[in-house]
Amino acid sequence: MKSIFAAILLSLGLIIQPGEVTKAHLQVFEGDWTGSLTYLNYGDDATLVTLPLKSEASLDAKGVRFVYYFTEPGGRIEERKDRLYFKENQLMFSGKWDIVASKAQDLQNWTMELKKSGMDNNKKSDFKEIITVTPDKITVTKMVKYHDGEEYFMRNKYVFER
Repeated sequence: MKSIFAAILLSLGLIIQPGEVTKAHLQVFEGDWTGSLTYLNYGDDATLVTLPLKSEASLDAKGVRFVYYFTEPGGRIEERKDRLYFKENQLMFSGKWDIVASKAQDLQNWTMELKKSGMDNNKKSDFKEIITVTPDKITVTKMVKYHDGEEYFMRNKYVFER
């Protein structure tokens, strides 16, 4: 009887297996965040640009909704929207990502490594993304390797803090 009850709770996401990141872990995103976006300029693949940003994150039945506000050079504010949620064995976040590894200490302290292939700067590429989460800081780093290249390089890094 205990095992049936545990199986039901596990299927509902109410029991967290050590090391696995689940939908329940997304609660840490909820609220207002400030921080920065640092990205490698597409024009020369050499110049790093850092922009201040604010983010509002809200939970719904599917996952997390984000609204980002970037302050561009010159003071213009840009708004972007995104979603983060699990779909089968993938994480949906600006596209489908395969989950390579995840490690959770608890619901508010976890990391996840993702991968996918696609196009970057009009070149076929492989991508890696690392998400590192604590209650007060979230870092999302996207790495790119061109198919004709040898090493991964950082394309962008988001740092959110409370």
